Amino acid sequence: MSDVYDSPAWIKFMGLPTPILKRIGLLFCVDAIPAFAAGTLSLKPMEFINLSLPPGIRSKAENIMLLMLLPASLAKGRAQKKYYDFAADFELIELATTGCCCCCFVLSQIITQQ
Repeated sequence: MSDVYDSPAWIKFMGLPTPILKRIGLLFCVDAIPAFAAGTLSLKPMEFINLSLPPGIRSKAENIMLLMLLPASLAKGRAQKKYYDFAADFELIELATTGCCCCCFVLSQIITQQ
């Protein structure tokens, strides 16, 4: 397997790759990064990577969609959960229920510019 397109799960959920984009596969990522050179504060960016883009451009900064930034100093568990819940309830519910949202419009603009 050389890319996500080759995986059985991709074919099952997204179908075979086609020249005309019909569905968009998104990867949700969370990581901690230092916010400043002094290392005094860390942030956790939550972002989507568009797996429907070709491998060479999907991880470029201009093609990654930032959902939110959390301070890494928040205690794990309930302190962070309220932010995840807010994003799930207000930012992602439309995507989960209808398969379309304002993020999809942004994605379509990115794809048509490529």
